[in-house]
Amino acid sequence: MQDDTIACLMNLKKVLKISQIISPKLTAQLVFNYISKPKNKKIRPFEKSIIEKAEKKTIKFKEFKIKTYKWGNGNKTALVVHGWGGRASNFGAIIPELTKKGYSVISFDGPCHGASTKKKTSFFEMADLVKLFLSKDKFDLIITHSMGSVLTFSAMASLRYNANQMIVLTTPFKFIQFIELAVTQFGLTGVTTDLLINKIRKTTKQFDPLSYGVSTVIEDISVNDITFIHDKDDKTLPIEDTKSVSLLFKNSKFVEIEATGHFRMLWSKKVIEIIKHQISH
Repeated sequence: MQDDTIACLMNLKKVLKISQIISPKLTAQLVFNYISKPKNKKIRPFEKSIIEKAEKKTIKFKEFKIKTYKWGNGNKTALVVHGWGGRASNFGAIIPELTKKGYSVISFDGPCHGASTKKKTSFFEMADLVKLFLSKDKFDLIITHSMGSVLTFSAMASLRYNANQMIVLTTPFKFIQFIELAVTQFGLTGVTTDLLINKIRKTTKQFDPLSYGVSTVIEDISVNDITFIHDKDDKTLPIEDTKSVSLLFKNSKFVEIEATGHFRMLWSKKVIEIIKHQISH
C-alpha cells in the first residue's frame, strides 16, 4: 500500500508539472482536491486488535458518518485525537496503558479518516468534531498527535475550555506550514500557491490560513498540566514548532526524544513510559 501511495504521488507530481504551465487555476484545484482527502496509512495488526476490543458506535456529523470508540470503564476519562491522515487505532499501543491506569478512553476516526465516511473534508471540520466531543463530556486527560493537536487547541478555544491535563505528541505552530508542505511537495509556483490559499480560505471561514496558528487562540485556552513530546529528528514537523507552542503555556513541560520519528512515536516504548509517568502525578 505504501508503494502504491508513493507511485500515486510521483504520477501526480508529473501531472501538476504540466498543468501549471497550462492552467495554474486547474493545478490549484487538483492540489486542493488531494489535500481535502487525507490518505490513510495501512492499519497494523496491533491496531486491528485494539479496534476489536472497543465499544464501537456510529454518529452523524454534518454529512459524515463518524466511527467512535470507547475502551475501559474507569472513573477517569481520556480523549485521544489522531493527526491528519491518521485514525483512532494509531493509539493502539497507548490505549491499553491508559485503561490500566483507570481511564475510560474515547476516540474517533475523523471525517474522511479510518472507518468514517470517505469524502472531501477540511481541517476545520475536524476541529468542529473535536469541539462536539469536548462540549458533551469533561475529560480528565486529552492526548493529541500532530495536526490533531492544533485542531484540538482550536476546538478548545471556541469553547473557552479548561482542560485538566494534556499530552501533546507534536504540534504545528502555524496552519500555513501545512500549505508550505504541499507547495514544496508538488513544486507549486507563486501564482498557483496564491490560488490554493484562496481556495483553502473559503473553507476556513473565520480563520485566515496565512495567520492562523496556536498563538492566535491561546488566550482562550486554559490547561492545568500540559506536556509536549517531540522527536528531534522528526522529518514531518520540526521540533522548533512544538517548542514554540510549549512556550505559550505557563508551567508546560517539554520532552525531547530521539529515534522514534513523527509517526512511530505513537507506539514507542519510550513515549509510553513518559505518558505513564505524567499521568501518575
